[in-house]
Amino acid sequence: MTRERKFTLVSIIMFFSLLLVPMGVFSKTIHSLPGKDTKSLSVTVYNQGRILVNEVREITLDSGPKPFELVFEGVPTSIDPTTLQIRSSSPAFTILDQNYEYDLINTQNLLNKFVGKEVEILIPDPKGSEKGAKVLKKGILIANNDRPIFKIDNRIYLGSYSSIMLAGIPENLRARPTLVWLVKNKGPVKQEIDVTYLARNCSWKADYVLKVARDNTRADLSGWVTIDNKTGKTFENANLKLVAGKLHQVTPAIYEKRMSKAYLAAPRAESGMKEESFFEYHLYSLPRKVTVRNNQTKQISLLQARGIKVNRILVAKNNSPGLYYSSYMGPSIKSHPEIFIEFKNSKENGLGIPLPKGIVRAYQESSDGSNLFIGEDSIDHTPKNEKVSLKMGEAFDITIERKQLSFERLGKRSVENEWEIRIRNAKEKPDKVTLEEFVPGEWKLESNKAGFKKISANWMKTEVTIPANGEKVVTYRVRIKY
Repeated sequence: MTRERKFTLVSIIMFFSLLLVPMGVFSKTIHSLPGKDTKSLSVTVYNQGRILVNEVREITLDSGPKPFELVFEGVPTSIDPTTLQIRSSSPAFTILDQNYEYDLINTQNLLNKFVGKEVEILIPDPKGSEKGAKVLKKGILIANNDRPIFKIDNRIYLGSYSSIMLAGIPENLRARPTLVWLVKNKGPVKQEIDVTYLARNCSWKADYVLKVARDNTRADLSGWVTIDNKTGKTFENANLKLVAGKLHQVTPAIYEKRMSKAYLAAPRAESGMKEESFFEYHLYSLPRKVTVRNNQTKQISLLQARGIKVNRILVAKNNSPGLYYSSYMGPSIKSHPEIFIEFKNSKENGLGIPLPKGIVRAYQESSDGSNLFIGEDSIDHTPKNEKVSLKMGEAFDITIERKQLSFERLGKRSVENEWEIRIRNAKEKPDKVTLEEFVPGEWKLESNKAGFKKISANWMKTEVTIPANGEKVVTYRVRIKY
């Protein structure tokens, strides 16, 4: 047997002998609660990146007056230990203190624990006649900063090595984050431990897909919940709940091919989740258990609604500052109206459940049957019976041209303006545009041929129909006091 094969065999034997060393040799823990003892698990995910975990585990303990350590394994790396709540099925179970241990087993931590101690190192044999021959040496690990440094045969060794053999795993290192409690149990041997805590780095969001019919009067709406779990723990077979709402926190933060066939009726939305009011928020509960793995992005159906009524609205909004009316503007101002898709979140419209905030992406089928993206917008938390308004973009074929026909200063703080709004339609069919005008100060319409109506202190609006391949001109005169 060559020297290299001999030392390779030695390395393998020592490696497997290390695996056979029981953890109990290096730990004083008497009892443990591994995750496999879980009886029930519930997780509640909040919008702000936090998760509430409630877990019940079964345990068998000794009973008596002497305190002992109890290990609760399998907690997230992002746990907030200060939020921990522990309850037992026995009132005679008492926790004296609790610790969160997150000094984890890895190469760096293991070697740090052996600084100043003897280890075995497999290094190239300086006297070996065969190429690649290695020798197993005993030495002292004197430092482990940028790399391990050894003292071998009373000399400092900075050379290469193939492996380092350690005597075992120190008792104060853990394979994963662990809660360790000092407890007393004067009650029954078998108990259930109910543990609740908050952790970070788990979030959820809602995403919606709106498929709009070619006539822009109906649409299919599907909602999906996306959960992003980066807590450091996999939640197996858990009851899942989602909370929608703004919580105050202390900061230490498949479709029919042709759309026309899909709109025969508007059935009630079939939700993948059950919704209920909770405090001043809304709670969504999945009626089945799920597994959410660590470092996994998971999507779950929130709702499916077919044939909801929608309206396509073109809005030309003039929200220019006060200068727009308080001085002569010169050349005309051109723009294009914004496109909005609106619908009511009501039971009669096939919806009627609170919609969590999220992004709505809209699609429409083209003449060849393919679905094309037509725009997206975000919505805030939307209660039932409220209107949802989604901005899709700007209308390409309709042009708005605003022109100041006259400007007259009536006094130091009073002016009068006359405006012309010319709307041109380059499409082969007529269309409607809603004109919204912002007017500052105290104002009064002196001439209103366009039929504007005051809708608030500084806004007025009217709706105009533009003929196909034509234009419509409206004017108004307004007197303003500052």
